[in-house]
Amino acid sequence: MTRYIILLFLILPSLFAGTETRCRTAEEFLAALRMARPGSVIIVDSRELRLKELVVMELNGTAEAPVHIRAFERGKVKITGPTAFVLRRSSHVTIEGFTFVNDGSSAIRLEGCNNVRITRNTFRLNEQGRGSWVMVTGISGEAPEFSHHNTIDRNLFENKKELGNFVTIEGIKGASPAVSQYDVIEWNHFRNIGPRAENVLEAIRIGSSEFTLSRGHTVLQNNLFERCDGDPEYISIKLSDCIVRSNTFVECLGSLSLRHGNNSRVERNVIIGNGRTGTFLDSTGKTWTLGTGGIRFCADSMTIIGNYAEGLTGKEWDATVAVTNGDAEYGEGKPLTKHYRTRYTLLQDNIFVNNRSGIEIGFDGAGFQGNWWKIPPSFTTFRRNIIAGGTDTLVKFLSEPVATVFEGNIVLPYGNAVGASRTVPGITMGGLNLTRVDGFLLPKGSTPKQLQLVRLGPDDVGPDSK
Repeated sequence: MTRYIILLFLILPSLFAGTETRCRTAEEFLAALRMARPGSVIIVDSRELRLKELVVMELNGTAEAPVHIRAFERGKVKITGPTAFVLRRSSHVTIEGFTFVNDGSSAIRLEGCNNVRITRNTFRLNEQGRGSWVMVTGISGEAPEFSHHNTIDRNLFENKKELGNFVTIEGIKGASPAVSQYDVIEWNHFRNIGPRAENVLEAIRIGSSEFTLSRGHTVLQNNLFERCDGDPEYISIKLSDCIVRSNTFVECLGSLSLRHGNNSRVERNVIIGNGRTGTFLDSTGKTWTLGTGGIRFCADSMTIIGNYAEGLTGKEWDATVAVTNGDAEYGEGKPLTKHYRTRYTLLQDNIFVNNRSGIEIGFDGAGFQGNWWKIPPSFTTFRRNIIAGGTDTLVKFLSEPVATVFEGNIVLPYGNAVGASRTVPGITMGGLNLTRVDGFLLPKGSTPKQLQLVRLGPDDVGPDSK
């Protein structure tokens, strides 16, 4: 049985003023938590804080006077032992500056919390079993509590090998599932998750199939991902109304996948493959060649706009853009775990250069794990995209889509590449020069600033970033 300490804080903001408390031992730390009130600052003033149980907290600050738990110096305090921080029904709390090398499968768990900030920490757990290092979820039961408006920013997550995610966002399940809402994940550095598993080792998972129709309004922006190889989906979006914006992905085997849900937006991300590949032996004994992939999606009303991809090696599942077939239609009463038909998606102003593949339309699953998806994409618009490459077919039709529109796209094949599987109105072959500008291959006269493209590096993100 898991041992834990429950710390209940019934705080009346009007009665107390905040204080600063310094602590060096676990006993002093727990005592400081018991005395915490709005405006309290708890500073751990030792190189190591060893805790022997889960620390379950119920802390409530205010917007004007949050509870602040931090290291005396950023990165200099290690959290060790068989522990994790579990915040329940908590609000306006900041956890800052620690290095989590604790034993187990989790570091911080938010249950029914709002306005909690996890900032400038390093997560490098001594993993023991499956789990997510940071989890945001709700509390179900007779007195349900929804999570919302939490922020995970400027942290470093690295070297995860066990199943689970660096960060997972879920919510309350049951008859009326409700995912956590308005959470923000930004300016973090995620690197080295793997080796490849068949499932459940995504760097980030936002939602799950139960939350397909739940609107999260989650924002994943301005993060750096490097060599996140653990899952076919290095990012897995499984809810509705999510924004994935201005992130940089470097040498990640897999895809940024809009797997479940509708009305999500993927914009101004930079995806760099550097020609990297890998191999994977699956549970049937088949060896797969893994590629660095781009964006894969299904379901309704997605917007893919202003993204840049170069040097990717994936195809089919991991194509630069995988517009897949589906195996279900909304309204048929099928399980939400299905791949619902792609409909009403807009792909606009994207630039894809020197990749193994280009835009692949109508991939049917190839029978993997019994998957054969026969329902083609419909009502998809491709507008003003630029695709340049020297291999394969840059616009490939694997199945014939329904009511698809192409407008103002430019395809630049060279070498052995073919521009498109067939003649397509709305696709022009050639007639455009690309030049290297600040690391990007762009149309002559364009700049990354004009296109709002930024390739983030390690100095731009993580605990020590500005």
